[in-house]
Amino acid sequence: MALGSLRPGCGPLSSTASWLGASRAARNALVLCCLAAVEPPVAERDCWRPTIDDVDRISWGRNAKQKGTGSRGVPHRLNEEERVLYDAARAKGFVEIAGSGWRRERSASPLVNTYRSWCDARGVPAIYLHKSRDGSDEVVVDLAPLRTPPFFEAAATFCLTNVPDAADGVIEAEQWAVGMGGDEDGRPAYGNSVDGAEGQFRLAELAEAYLRDPIYRLPMYAIAWRRPRSEAKALAKGLAVALQTAEQKTGQVAKGRKKDRGAPNIKPGKSRRHGGYGIG
Repeated sequence: MALGSLRPGCGPLSSTASWLGASRAARNALVLCCLAAVEPPVAERDCWRPTIDDVDRISWGRNAKQKGTGSRGVPHRLNEEERVLYDAARAKGFVEIAGSGWRRERSASPLVNTYRSWCDARGVPAIYLHKSRDGSDEVVVDLAPLRTPPFFEAAATFCLTNVPDAADGVIEAEQWAVGMGGDEDGRPAYGNSVDGAEGQFRLAELAEAYLRDPIYRLPMYAIAWRRPRSEAKALAKGLAVALQTAEQKTGQVAKGRKKDRGAPNIKPGKSRRHGGYGIG
C-alpha cells in the first residue's frame, strides 16, 4: 500500500523512494498531516518481503522458497516450547518472551526472529511483551516491519496518542552500523539501542535498505513501556487491537505442532543458533 495513503488526502508521495525526492515543504506538510491521523499506520508494499509460507518453513528448519528469507547466521528454527508461544502470538497479535537480557540476546532468539519475520511478511508492527523475573515487564512495539522509515515518527505518535495508557512510551532506535546489510553470514548490521529517535538512524541510507533487505538485517525503531505484569499485558492487547497485528480468522485449520495441523516431517538439523537445517 502506498505511503501516501497513510491518511486520505495526505499528498502525492506514494513510496519511500518518492519521499527522498520530495521537497522539504512537501515532507513537512505530509508529516504534519500524518501526525494528526487517527487510522493505523500503513506498510510499504513496493519492497522486498518474505512470504508467510516461507517464514513457517524456516521456523521448522526447512528450505525457504525465496532466497534471503533466512540465514545460517540468524536462528529461526523453533523448539516445542517456542512453537506454543509463536502459535499463541499469531492469534493474540503480540508475543510473550520470558527471561532476562532479551535486548542483548534477541538476535540469537529463534522466537524473536521468527515472529519479527512473520510480522514483516504481513506488514504489521511486531509487539513484544518481555516478562521479567521481578514482575516489572516491558512492552515493545517494533515499527521496522512497516518498512516506512520516513513515517516511523508518525506511526510512533499514533501509538502514543491513540492507545489508552500509552502516552509515556519511550522511542528507541538502534544504531545503524557501518557496512549496512550485515556480514557474509547475514548477521544484522545494527548495533545497540540508543535513547531517542535520532542517534545514527540516518534516513536516506535506511530508506533504501528498508526497501531491499531482509528484516533480520534492519534495525529496530521501537516504542517501549515499563509496566507491572497485569498492566503490561493490557497495554499489549490494546496495541495489538489498535495496530491490527493479530492473525485474521479465515476458517482454515491453523498450522501447529502436530502433523495433522501442518507440522512437516523433517530430520533434526544443525544448531538453532546458526540458522538450523536447510535455511535458504
